[in-house]
Amino acid sequence: MSMQTISLFIAATVLAFAGIDAGAATKEEAVTAPVARTSARAGGWRGDLDLQHWSTGTFHRDLVETIQNLSAAHGSERIGVMLDAAELYLTHMLLYETSSTLAGINPTLPDHTRRYVALSHAQTLLGGEAVSSFDASPLADPDRPDSAFWRALQAIAVGDVGMLNDNIEASFTGLGLQSRAVLRAMLPVFIEAAIETEHFRYAEAALKLMYELPDLDYSPTGYFLRGRQEERQGNNSSALTAYFEAAKGWDQYAARARLAVADMSLSDGTDGALLAAQSILADGLEAWRGGQHEVEILKRLARVLSARRDDVAGLLTLGKLIARFPAAKEAEVAKAEVQKLLEQLYSKGGEGQYALADWMKAHLKFLPFFRTLPDFARHTETFADYLLALGATDLAAKEFQRAIRLLQEVESAASETALQDLFRLNLKLATAQMRGGLPQDARTTLELMDVAPGPQNAQDHATIKASVLAELGDRQALLDTVVPTPSSDHQRRMAMALAEEGQWDKSRDILAEFWAQQPSAFSVQDATHLLIAANRSNDAQTRDRVIRAFPGLTNNKTLVELAESLSAEVPTLLLLSHDQAAARLDKLDEAFESIKNSGISP
Repeated sequence: MSMQTISLFIAATVLAFAGIDAGAATKEEAVTAPVARTSARAGGWRGDLDLQHWSTGTFHRDLVETIQNLSAAHGSERIGVMLDAAELYLTHMLLYETSSTLAGINPTLPDHTRRYVALSHAQTLLGGEAVSSFDASPLADPDRPDSAFWRALQAIAVGDVGMLNDNIEASFTGLGLQSRAVLRAMLPVFIEAAIETEHFRYAEAALKLMYELPDLDYSPTGYFLRGRQEERQGNNSSALTAYFEAAKGWDQYAARARLAVADMSLSDGTDGALLAAQSILADGLEAWRGGQHEVEILKRLARVLSARRDDVAGLLTLGKLIARFPAAKEAEVAKAEVQKLLEQLYSKGGEGQYALADWMKAHLKFLPFFRTLPDFARHTETFADYLLALGATDLAAKEFQRAIRLLQEVESAASETALQDLFRLNLKLATAQMRGGLPQDARTTLELMDVAPGPQNAQDHATIKASVLAELGDRQALLDTVVPTPSSDHQRRMAMALAEEGQWDKSRDILAEFWAQQPSAFSVQDATHLLIAANRSNDAQTRDRVIRAFPGLTNNKTLVELAESLSAEVPTLLLLSHDQAAARLDKLDEAFESIKNSGISP
């Protein structure tokens, strides 16, 4: 069959449904002429369903007459009138009204039952849904000249490519036997079906028929279908031109055109193509909201942004998808992708690969979308750790507090893992507060937090608490704090606190133990304090041992000389005169203070 023959054939069938002779009708008449109304219903297949029975331009009059007939009808005649009403609605593609009318019908006669089934199945198929057991439907009857039309709709609904291929050519004949409203609604569907099954000649002829319907032809529908035809035939430049034109609209075909541009751009992979796709998809987010089309637009935009290495914008796009469509299967896939991308982004941030201002801005943008994800508290902790390392103690404290709140919002916050995490975060918060000059806040944090089980946790908590108490000058609380394995810093703090309390023996013992256990960490300042404590506690042996060790603790000659000046032997202090003894003690005190306050580097 030649292209011209196919074109004339389809044009003839479309014109025939309008009751116009194909050889004589003008384009104007083809579009505007009404269907001639039959005075009585025909038998055969038309008795089951005939969408040309009702006139195109007399809906109001036909509806009024049907309602009047319904008020006068009784019994089975009433059911017949209601079936007429359903068919009238269906003729004009009023699918909701059709379904509502059919819901009120309970047919009993065989003819009424068959017609009811035909109308119900037609309403379902025209609504884009499949019919169960379609082969037994009156619409699948081989005697119906439009059965291929209905079979094609069933194939589209169930995604049966083989069935669609078997019926697509003949379906155009059946399309010509439907009402004008059905034609307008279904013509784009069948054009696209012909394109996807590579019946390009039929698709081209049907596209030409759209010239008779300018509101379709010059709408996103027409541009999209022409773009799809060009793309499927490898004419990408022409396809893009049509798609861009279609994308200017606001309907589903405009949304699909944006998706088509994105797919072609992703396939192309060049930055210019990706940038164009990003622009058209971003505009499309406002042009179309809701349903699967928005889901797909968000998915494509995230892919485009990822291809352009725009990690933050890509994550935010996936966040919008999750927030707007939480129950969609795509949301679960997006969550998995988001968690992977967040892990990468915060790891890079922790390594200093992002400017702090950019990372902070991104982090705050992520919060509304990802705060409920299980790992986001951990990512917040990573950010807070980075801030603390930079010395931004106030910001770090706020982020540690945020991480604590996020973790507490998780349902499993009472689990052992969560308890350990909360303990760690509170310790970090107290550290940030301490370093930020807020020791009282740090003390409050430490006193209110729960200490997670485990000896190391008790050790860490006590160590930080002791440093905070020392900073606050609360000597008694510090002395009451038990640190299982004291650090050198803690031993120093305890020795100083005991010295300030006048407990020189205990201060000396702690410093002596520190010296014995960690000699490499024992400094000249520690030796000075031990020397003073030994002197105050009248421990001459320890005092002399420290003095002898001074040359090994410092290279500062002045400090060594001061220490050695204390080592002059006195035969018996009791035999000295009062004046000599007083002078000796004064000399010792002066030497201790000189060593303690010398300010000379060791």
